[in-house]
Amino acid sequence: MSLKDDVVLRIEKIAGKVTPYLEESWRDVRAKLDDLNRSLADQAIPGERRAQVSELSLRSKAEQAGHKRGVVRPFPGVKKTGSSR
Repeated sequence: MSLKDDVVLRIEKIAGKVTPYLEESWRDVRAKLDDLNRSLADQAIPGERRAQVSELSLRSKAEQAGHKRGVVRPFPGVKKTGSSR
């Protein structure tokens, strides 16, 4: 066995042992970055505008999906109660 083959085998053996730990660590880092990103996004929008921003975002997504106006229909088999809407 040549020196090159020996080195390649050792690297592959080490990589096989280290890879699961690196993948787990990367998942942890991504989860922490996602949490940080959500926190920063929540802080960037004042509380009084949050509902309005959500409404605009949902409306924009609906338009992109091809819906002009959302029509709310009752779930099949559920009778409408006397709510005032």
